[in-house]
Amino acid sequence: MIWFGQASRQPVTLDFFDWIDGTVGAPIEPFHYASTATENAADQRTLVRLVQQGRLHPEIGVLEPWAATPAAIEDLIARRIRGNAVLTVD
Repeated sequence: MIWFGQASRQPVTLDFFDWIDGTVGAPIEPFHYASTATENAADQRTLVRLVQQGRLHPEIGVLEPWAATPAAIEDLIARRIRGNAVLTVD
């Protein structure tokens, strides 16, 4: 399970027993998401192509310089930004 955000703000109930068949010793495996630009290149090309074709419409709520990261995070947490916060690096 990978969880990136919770836009609905609804409480989440997660029952891990729904995911296993009850077998004693069912494995739970750790997963660490850390990737490089090379690993993500194909996915990024696909996303760019879909945007260029007009098939994907990312909603950008704010475009700020990297120095504004703390304020952008606060605004996201407080739900003052609708969509994505995009931070640019000079």
